[in-house]
Amino acid sequence: MHVFRQHRGVLLSVATAALSIVFAIPIAWGDPVGWKLAWSDDFDELDRERWELVDTQEPTNNSLQAYLPEQVAVENGKLVITSEKRPSGELPYRSGQVVTKDARKYGRWEVRAKLPTTKGMWPAIWLLPDVDTYKWPSGGEIDIMENRGNQPALTSSAFHYGTNPPYSHQFVLQEYQARKAGELVDFSKGFHTYAVDWTDNQLKFYVDDVHYYTVYDVDVEGFLSSNVAPMELVINTAVGGEFLPNPDATTVWPQRLEVDWVRVYDADPTTKRTEIVNPGFDANGGTLAGWSVFGNELYDNPNVSVTNEVVAGGSGALKLFGTFGLGDRTCGVAQGIAVNGGQEVRATLDSYVKSDDSLAETDNSAAMKIEFYNEFGAKFNSPEMLSVEEVLVADGRSKTDVWTPHQLTATVPKGAVEARLSIVFDQPASGTGAVQIDNVTFQVVD
Repeated sequence: MHVFRQHRGVLLSVATAALSIVFAIPIAWGDPVGWKLAWSDDFDELDRERWELVDTQEPTNNSLQAYLPEQVAVENGKLVITSEKRPSGELPYRSGQVVTKDARKYGRWEVRAKLPTTKGMWPAIWLLPDVDTYKWPSGGEIDIMENRGNQPALTSSAFHYGTNPPYSHQFVLQEYQARKAGELVDFSKGFHTYAVDWTDNQLKFYVDDVHYYTVYDVDVEGFLSSNVAPMELVINTAVGGEFLPNPDATTVWPQRLEVDWVRVYDADPTTKRTEIVNPGFDANGGTLAGWSVFGNELYDNPNVSVTNEVVAGGSGALKLFGTFGLGDRTCGVAQGIAVNGGQEVRATLDSYVKSDDSLAETDNSAAMKIEFYNEFGAKFNSPEMLSVEEVLVADGRSKTDVWTPHQLTATVPKGAVEARLSIVFDQPASGTGAVQIDNVTFQVVD
């Protein structure tokens, strides 16, 4: 259950924190398609021209920590926020929070971080307007990543909005889990990248390049296009509060939130996606990086994931099965490319149904679809969706224990700018069974 924040503003320290500075060799990277780098920080040192260190004894959300500058340092090319069981004033714990000095409206934010764990830790990476100017939540709030330390395999993203005065508050959110090589990913055991794309009509949230949640303007009463304010990037660890259980005798101290780097981008309309990425689900040893995921509803057992149970090639294959009545009855993945009217596009994939996990005697099925939109990234079944072509790739009649190839070709309708390949599993009742997908291709062929 998500409990909303009630921000009151923060006190920002201009005191110099104790730092251990280590100079590291920068690592080169490419800009994501559609974005150009505005600024980045690899934390060779703490850039006091860019970051403020919060100094306050007034926590929000009934959390129990003082935010103190001395809890923030740079070590070995990492920004480190340390949370400790040491009183500060009347508060039993101390931790750290950093805030960028500049506020931006629209763009892409990426933060690569290793999360603390243990009961009572509340790490967060988020965007917030100046609440002295825009009384919360009248300017919005974008939670790129939040985590409960007692649930290290679960993160969440959210958008908060409303008015003040009069005070009103609404929010939307989605949680995320991932499985790799059959095991749930523990976000406290390594560095992971958390990101958001923010435009005037949608927010797209990512973990490790998996696009797992979109907030469309229509979902939030047009707030994104009409009311959001410029926002600052905030990184912190709260201790206890309304979002999670408070620390107790089982809590392990101290805890560290480590940030490897931050990258912030501006939109670049001159670049477009012309081919899908990670078509064999092999990226990073077998992940959904590059794909948009929908209908992934099962807690601790993601029904949309990459498996190595059977593969047609490489290290992984997409595995889809039903949600058993939780949320939508469909789930799957999607990815789009830029197109022009009159072109021809073609998609291919291989499907596999295991005999001990078959769809026989169920109404379950899987389909490959090509959807066309007159706006890139538009919502499925919105007015911007022009048409769809599809072919069945698995159902109760499918052969088992064999890879089966499939192909779908379609002509791009007039006015379309995006052709989106969707691989969709449908579970109209509560039937069991699963399908594996591998060797996907999708491209313009003329």
